[in-house]
Amino acid sequence: MKIQKPDRLTGQIVLAIGVVMILIPVIWSILILAGTISFPIYVATPGVSGTNSTAGVLADAFPLYNTVPTFLLFVVLVYAGSVFMGKGVGLIKEINWTLSGTTRATEKTEAEENQEPERKPSKRARKEVTEE
Repeated sequence: MKIQKPDRLTGQIVLAIGVVMILIPVIWSILILAGTISFPIYVATPGVSGTNSTAGVLADAFPLYNTVPTFLLFVVLVYAGSVFMGKGVGLIKEINWTLSGTTRATEKTEAEENQEPERKPSKRARKEVTEE
């Protein structure tokens, strides 16, 4: 087995961490949707006693206090995972460019930079050459 460059290996590890960070909320939301697990309870729902209408409204509103933090946690995990994946791909891609050994068309080699560009003779010089 060939040992890879440290930057490429780091890129693959960072990419894998990003994939895992995105898969955690996806799997968690599928399990919640399937009914296997329930939402985490951050705020306990108060007991409803009697026919008080405000207590019924509070009991209906408290599940919202439990779903919003979970949703925000999912959003943060997916965003962080996408950032990690982008950095990982950037590290892997950068190494592939340097290992290929080819220069891009926009880059000049040292020999091209040291050469002076060819200049066309002026109209006056061309006339002098043709008149002779």
